[in-house]
Amino acid sequence: MNIQSIDRSKWSEPTALGFSRGEVSAFASNIATKLGYAPGEALEPLVERLGGVIEYGDDMDQSESGSIRIFPGGFKIYISMDTSPLRDRFTTAHELGHYVLHYLYANQHRNANIQYLRAQRYGSGPAENEANWFAAAFLMPGDKFRAKFDEFKDSSNRDLRLADFFKVSQQAASIRAKSLSLE
Repeated sequence: MNIQSIDRSKWSEPTALGFSRGEVSAFASNIATKLGYAPGEALEPLVERLGGVIEYGDDMDQSESGSIRIFPGGFKIYISMDTSPLRDRFTTAHELGHYVLHYLYANQHRNANIQYLRAQRYGSGPAENEANWFAAAFLMPGDKFRAKFDEFKDSSNRDLRLADFFKVSQQAASIRAKSLSLE
């Protein structure tokens, strides 16, 4: 499908579901388990299994790191070529959050009837927060993160070891530790 040819008026923006961070985190961990995703695994095969593709490019429609276009039968995640592989993993998981929460869940449980959804990773707001919470919990499930945090607690480079295990940035690992009240 040539998504560039789709009339701009058909694209919807994501609408927040109104879930708490805890609800989104539990949902994301459950989705990761159902999909057979384990922390640190590559995301590209998972995206392909779900009917999507990842495209790296320079013109991100003015988004700083990524975006997603969802259409009947599939989706395309756009990733900037100017970001690191660890940032790209978080961006990919963030865009999967939009796909799962704001497209699949909204259509299946909220009768949203969304055919075309377009989300860009910049700015803030409830839908972006939900996608960020989803990404963090998907990549770093709470139970596994707590176990690794305890395992590395006496290490002088704990955040680096956590980041390496989960294949995320040190900043993402640090933020996840704070969100789980570990720091």
